[in-house]
Amino acid sequence: MSARSVPLATLLSVVPYFHTRGAVPVADAARDLGLTETQLRAALWQLWSCGLPGYGPGDLIDLAFSSEDLDDADLVEVTFTAGIDRPVRLTAAEAVTLETGLAVFLDQPEVIDQSALRDLLATLRTATGADDRGAEVAARRETPDSDPDADADVVRTAVHDGRALRFVYHSASSDTSTTRVVDPARLSVADGHSYVHGVDRESGQWRTFRTDRMSGVEEVGPRRALGPEPQDDGEGDIRLESARVPAAAAWFLDEFRFHSVIRRPDGDLDVEIAYHDRAWLLRFLLGHADVVRAVEPGLAAEVARRAAGGLEVYSATPGDATETGV
Repeated sequence: MSARSVPLATLLSVVPYFHTRGAVPVADAARDLGLTETQLRAALWQLWSCGLPGYGPGDLIDLAFSSEDLDDADLVEVTFTAGIDRPVRLTAAEAVTLETGLAVFLDQPEVIDQSALRDLLATLRTATGADDRGAEVAARRETPDSDPDADADVVRTAVHDGRALRFVYHSASSDTSTTRVVDPARLSVADGHSYVHGVDRESGQWRTFRTDRMSGVEEVGPRRALGPEPQDDGEGDIRLESARVPAAAAWFLDEFRFHSVIRRPDGDLDVEIAYHDRAWLLRFLLGHADVVRAVEPGLAAEVARRAAGGLEVYSATPGDATETGV
């Protein structure tokens, strides 16, 4: 059989269609999906070799049809979907990342057709409900719990429309959460995370906020005029501290971004922790002592002393704690 190539969007719509209907006449399915019978059969042939890693029985998408050859079958049924059982829909977080990535090519006609790009960006906004943001934001203000996808959508819409934002932000450098009001200028994506760049109204300074550390996001009116964004070389007053992550705790690299990582022959990892404040560094090492260990002897000893002091407080009787002023 000759090779077939079917667009991914078509493939992703075929499986959920058959999953909800069972055995369907090929002619009816082609009509419902807006395809010719030849296109639908080509899609089904291609899907038959797709699935999950392992690629054996129970891994690949499986079909049942009413004759020996799929090309001659009148009825077709998808008997195993390999998890593709719903139409694909972007979450707000995925949409903001995709839209931000595409927006990099705006005003670069030498790279991409600008008309097609703007049409695609408009389609993304419509598909993710950006045009209905007013009702959504109002509903969110009545709901105390924060929805990360909804927060991301509010951020993206506010940046696009020139609106100010209020949110609770958890700072990794100080390990604290504070309420911020920010006039956002732009979004960026780096290392798999999206960031908001704008002016913090309390300090009057340009700041960068990682969107997955923002919660309770809401619009608070028009954005104020912004001055020029300062150029940042990415270093500032950042300091680095050497540490070691045991091989068994390598998973922690997915939880925390180290400045550098070098794997040792024994499997352990030599890492560098970027930090501004030494007090934060000590809290970080104490809080993650099971997965990160300081290399510098003086720092390791200080962490050990603080840990021992904490254990003494917990082991003291109430009377002892009162006498020592703890």
